[in-house]
Parts: sequence; C-alpha cells; structure tokens
Amino acid sequence: MIKDPFATVGVVPIFVNAGAALVPTLVASFTSVAAILLKPKELLALFRRKPWVPVAVILIATGLWFGIARLLSTPASAAASTKKTPETALASRGADYWTNFALKQIQEEANAKKTTGVIPLWDFPADEGMVLSTPTVSTGGDRVFATAAVQDVASYFGVLYCADAMTGKPIWKAEKAGDEDLKPFFSSPTLSADGKYLVIGQGLHDSADCSFLCFETATGALHWKVKTPLHIESSPAIRGDLAVVGCGAIEGPDHKPTSHPGYVLAVRISDGKELWRHDVADAESSPAIGDDGTVYIGSGFNGNAVVALRGESDEELKSKNLKRELWKTPAPFPITGPVTIVGDLVLVGGGNSDFVFADPKPAGVILALDRKTGVVRWQAPMDDSVLNQMVATDGKVYAAVRNGSVVSLNLADGKPIWTKRVSGNTPVKAGIALQGQTLFTVSCDGYLILVNAADGSVIEKHPLNAKGKPGQGIYSLSTPMLAKDKLYVGSETGGLHCFQSVAKKS
Repeated sequence: MIKDPFATVGVVPIFVNAGAALVPTLVASFTSVAAILLKPKELLALFRRKPWVPVAVILIATGLWFGIARLLSTPASAAASTKKTPETALASRGADYWTNFALKQIQEEANAKKTTGVIPLWDFPADEGMVLSTPTVSTGGDRVFATAAVQDVASYFGVLYCADAMTGKPIWKAEKAGDEDLKPFFSSPTLSADGKYLVIGQGLHDSADCSFLCFETATGALHWKVKTPLHIESSPAIRGDLAVVGCGAIEGPDHKPTSHPGYVLAVRISDGKELWRHDVADAESSPAIGDDGTVYIGSGFNGNAVVALRGESDEELKSKNLKRELWKTPAPFPITGPVTIVGDLVLVGGGNSDFVFADPKPAGVILALDRKTGVVRWQAPMDDSVLNQMVATDGKVYAAVRNGSVVSLNLADGKPIWTKRVSGNTPVKAGIALQGQTLFTVSCDGYLILVNAADGSVIEKHPLNAKGKPGQGIYSLSTPMLAKDKLYVGSETGGLHCFQSVAKKS
C-alpha cells in the first residue's frame, strides 16, 4: 500500500498489501520554487498536464533572477580562476569516453563467458518514474506492459506503458482515463485470456476516488473504468470474462479506516459491468480464482483473515438462494500478500510490519488452508512479514521475508528446509520468481538477486537503480516476471529492465 508521497511529508513506497501507509518520504522542498526551477523533467511533466503553470513559473523565475544576480555577483577574476579552458574540457571528455568504452568492452567480454545467471538486455526509462508493480508480457511474448508513478513538482501521477519485449522500444503509453489523469500505480497489470484487454487498479495507500481500469492492449485506449471511493493496490485476478480485485481501506495514523473499510469488486471484462461487490476489511491482498470460480483473498489491517467467495453474479446467487461468502478463516496477522493456489491448498503470507513501517517486534506467518473448508492445514511462523508473491513447486514453497531472508518450506507440512539472508540487513519486500533451480527477487536497495533454490546461496546480484541515483531504499518492490528466456523487473530510479537468461553449458 502506498501513499502519494506528496500527501504527507513522510517517505513511503508501496507494494501491496500491508494496509499501512506507504508514503515515500519526500521532502517538502519539492514544492518550493527552488525545486521547481531545478527539476526540468518534472516541470515538463507538470506543464504537459497543466499548461497554465509555465506562466507562473516564468514570473517567479524572472523575479528570482534579478535577486540572485545581485546577491551572487563576484569579481570576474574569481570566476576565471575556476573556468576550464576548451583544451582541458575536451581532454576530460575524451578521457571519460575511453574509460566508459573500455569498461563496456570488459563487461561484454565477461557476459560472453558466463554459463549461468542473467545478463542485462535493455532498459526502458519509464519517464524516470518509479516502477513499483510487476510487469506482464503478452501471450505471444512480443509486448511487455508496465506501470510507473511519475513525479511532477507537486504530486505523483500514473503512466501505463507498452513496449517491445525484445528491444524495449516504446509502442504506446496511457496517461489518462477519459478526461482524468491516471493516479500512480501500485497494482500490477493483468491480461485477459485472449490478450485483448489489460485490467489494473490505481492509487497509492492514501489515494481516494480511484478506479478499476481496462485498456485495449493493441492501442492503449481506455475500454472502461469503474469508480470506487477507495484505492486499489491489489492486482486483479481474471477467469474468463470475470475480473476481480480488492479495494483497500483509507486509514488514519491509528490504522483505522476513515471511510469504507474495504471490499472485493468483480467486473465483467467485455463491457465493464459491475457484477458484485462484497465487504472485506482492507482487501489489499491480490486475489486468486480457483478452477471452480471460487475467489480467495486476504483481509489486512482490522481484518486479519482469509476469505473464500463465490464468483457468480448477484443475480445468479439470488436465483440459487446462496450467500457470497463460503468461508472466512481468522489469521494471527493482517493478510496482505497475494494468494497462491496449489492443488487443494490456499497459501497466504502476512505479518505485523507493512511496506513502510517495521513493527518494533516484527513477526509474520505463512498459512496453508484447505481450499474447500478454510481449515488451516499448517502455519509456519516467520521473523517478519511476508508481503509478496510466493512460489510453490515440486513439494516446496519459496517466499521472501521482509527482514531480508528467503525461505524454503516443505509444502506438505510447512516445516523449514532452509532460511538464508540474501541481502544483509536490507529488507526484501518484492516477491519470488522461479526458473529451473534459480530463484529471483529484489532487495529494497535496488538489486536483482539470484538465489540457488537448493540451498539459498546467492548466485549473483545486478543493480537496478540508475547510476548515481540509489533511491530511498524503500521503493524497489517490483517482483520479477519471467517469460521464456527473458526476465522483466521494475526499479525505483532505473525504470523497467529486461535481462536475458544464460543457459548453462554442458
């Protein structure tokens, strides 16, 4: 859950589902005149959305020019003493060029010798926005869709992108839903089964009056929007023509909702008709839909539960005299992580820390529940919250823990196989992806981390943030997305990245 960093002075990011305020700590000076003058790219973003602003900026800049010129006037000799000659400037540029050229050659030679791991393929700047959510790839693998929270001088707004999956070249981008600017994104895009539509929620943790949105994947045109007074940090689940998403509570400093406590929303993809909504406290978990149409979702702060809901429309349930809720199982902590279905089990993670704030006595849990009854099959205590996507395969469960650990559990009984710190004391709030025997996750200081699934040892790390822009150490939340031999992942300051996997030679 993320708050608009300009709604308060606190810093916060977001991913999901902890129901707490994710508010990047951004200084108030961003709204000052100095910030306006010193951030041309943010100015361009603001001017594009609000054309009247340049006039005000020019008037302010003119006044400051005369004032600063008088205050900062210095003798010409002082300025001359620090001025570079054309010859020294040229030499400096030449040295930089050849140094960078040499480093690039060394890196390319090293990549050519690699027999495992990944190598960088391309970067997509995403208007220098924060890519907080997980990208998704078209069924054919030729397009990648991603979001960003882009800063102007007074706030954040959202942008949705479509790029060529092989080259990273932009295809289209959407900045509006009808006549409204898009709000920043924490929710991840999900594609319809036929690939024609993309559905996504919008808003950070303190955002209100957000919408559930559907876009045409071919052009980026808005197909429909369904308004909600809340925010949607949950990522949608799709089954056939049904899209389901959680709408989270807007909370005060005491974690109590200031308006509606939250609900699950279901919409028909083909025409945008709302089929049903059902109250679930702080429904910021990303739901999953079973093969029988049952919807499973976590309940976060003020809820502490896992809920199973029938997926049929209100009219269908009324005709059968059936209730929406199948079962509701209490949990020891807020359940804000995405739901994973494995066979007859529902796996969820949670804890008392969120994406921004760590509890003074952090604790978390992974629960395995019976899909039909909601009975807890097993629960595994964690040292901190499990906030994001887990992976289950070959009788094992892999999860990232907020304290910087990755864990492997036995799927049958939840007993630990191994627990390894993969990022020192740096938190890991992104989820897990798995390919073969390699796990992929992202640390909050902006590194893609490859982990050996057999024993938890770190294979390699790759920086994701832009050079010279390390970020706040909070916003690297994007879970890696694997598509064949490519890996796509977002970053706080480095945009969207694509890596090429390197097959191990025999």
